[in-house]
Amino acid sequence: MAMNVSNVQATQRAVEAATGVEAKRAQLQVQLLKKTLETQQQQAAELLKLLEGKGQVLDIRA
Repeated sequence: MAMNVSNVQATQRAVEAATGVEAKRAQLQVQLLKKTLETQQQQAAELLKLLEGKGQVLDIRA
């Protein structure tokens, strides 16, 4: 009995194409996450810069 492998090859190509799409999607998600984290890091640095010097001088008047 002979096996029909033509469908197997088409299926393999379809699986490889889907795997490529998933890999690309994961790569884009990682890039987006990295950009988001960098933005949050910049915002935190700006906030720290704004708070610099605050609360260091106490003015006590009786």
